Amino acid sequence: MSLTIKSCYAIRGLYEMYKLQSRNKEEKNSKISISKIAESSGISQEFLAKIFAELKKTKIVASEKGKFGGFYFTKAPEEINLSEIVEVLEVPLSSYDCISEGECENQNNCPVEFVWRRVQDAIFNELSNITLKDVIEYGKKKEALAAKSQ
Repeated sequence: MSLTIKSCYAIRGLYEMYKLQSRNKEEKNSKISISKIAESSGISQEFLAKIFAELKKTKIVASEKGKFGGFYFTKAPEEINLSEIVEVLEVPLSSYDCISEGECENQNNCPVEFVWRRVQDAIFNELSNITLKDVIEYGKKKEALAAKSQ
């Protein structure tokens, strides 16, 4: 399983979206524009827009067009496992030939296939145990520490 920058940017973008949304507490499920998320996260707006379009497939986020449009969460952060995010962005999940369907020329004789399957399963299981809420809480702690040191 190979994770690309897309997964990192998706998680970071969702974290920033949550922060921006939290500032607008008076509006439940306030919509945040992709330009604001991009500016806050330091990620290219075009790339982030493509990532968020893919994230809509997971039903983690949805969007509305128009002057007051933008992205909003359809699930609470504690209901969003990182595996949901990675699964939609990192296709195929199997980056090693020996565990990709029909890719390995030694598929029947490969003595290390079980290693890559176990590694992939371990990564995916760990991602299933981490929620966006965990990321948010960790981010808050890091920001608080950074503020103290200034």
